[in-house]
Amino acid sequence: MKREFVKFQGRWLVECLDLSEYLDVPERRCDYQSSEDGSPSFTGSANYAEAETILREGWPAGAERARALSASLSAETAEADRTERPAPLWDVAGDDVDVDRFLSGEPESMIAWQPETVPASGRVVRVVLEGAVNCDVKESDLAVAGVLTAAAVDALEARGVRAEVWVAYPTKIAAGVVEVRHRLKASEEPLDLPRVVAGMHPSAFRRVAFRWYENQPDLPGGYGVDAETIRAEGDLIFPAGKIGKMPEAERLPWLRKQAEAVFGIAA
Repeated sequence: MKREFVKFQGRWLVECLDLSEYLDVPERRCDYQSSEDGSPSFTGSANYAEAETILREGWPAGAERARALSASLSAETAEADRTERPAPLWDVAGDDVDVDRFLSGEPESMIAWQPETVPASGRVVRVVLEGAVNCDVKESDLAVAGVLTAAAVDALEARGVRAEVWVAYPTKIAAGVVEVRHRLKASEEPLDLPRVVAGMHPSAFRRVAFRWYENQPDLPGGYGVDAETIRAEGDLIFPAGKIGKMPEAERLPWLRKQAEAVFGIAA
C-alpha cells in the first residue's frame, strides 16, 4: 500500500512499517532536492542511490561498532536478568482492601504489596531513535547516535527483552510539524543488526527522510528544525542530537542507565 502523509495530533505524519514502504517515496512536489545533491560529508553517502543501497544491504561497519558496545554493556549488566514487581500478600492489615474477601467475612481481606523477583526476559519494549536533527549536527554525530541505539537494542535482546525498533524524523516547518516514522524491527522478529543499524545511518535521514519532506509542496526554504516525536508511555527514546555529541567516556554509562530503566519497569 502506498504510504501518504495524514494529519494526526496536529502534525503531518507518515508511518512506514518496513523498508519497502520507507523507500517507496512519492514523487518530489517542491523545488528542493537536498536528498539528491547533499554532500557526502553531510549525509554519509555519495548520492541517493548509495543511500538506498546502504539501507537495503546493511551497514556492516556500524553493526561492528554496535556489537562491541553491546558486549561491554552486557558484561556490565550481567546480573540484570531479573527484576522486581509488586506481588499481593493477603493479611489483616495492608495497603488495599480485597472487597470480595471483606464482604465474605474473611479476616485476611487486606492486601500488602511485596516485591517479587521475576525474570526480566520476555518483556517487550519499544525503542525509538529520534533521528531528526538540525543542520549543525555533524554526520559523524548522527552515526554515533545510530550505533548507540543499535547497541542498546542488541544488548536488550541478548538479555531476553524483545524490542520493537523505530526511527522517527519529526521536524518543524512553517506549516507545522512533519514527521516520518520508519519501523526497523517488529518485536517478534529476530534482530538483523546490520540492517537495523543501517536504518539509523545518517543517509536514512539526510537522503531518504529528506525525499519524504520534499513531497510536501509547502516546504519552506529549508528542512525545518528538530522536534519531539510522538511517544507512548514506556517508549525508550534516544534523541540523536543529544547522544550523538556525547563524549566517548560517557556513552557506556548512559547506555547502562537505559538498560536499567528497562529492567526496572514494574511488570
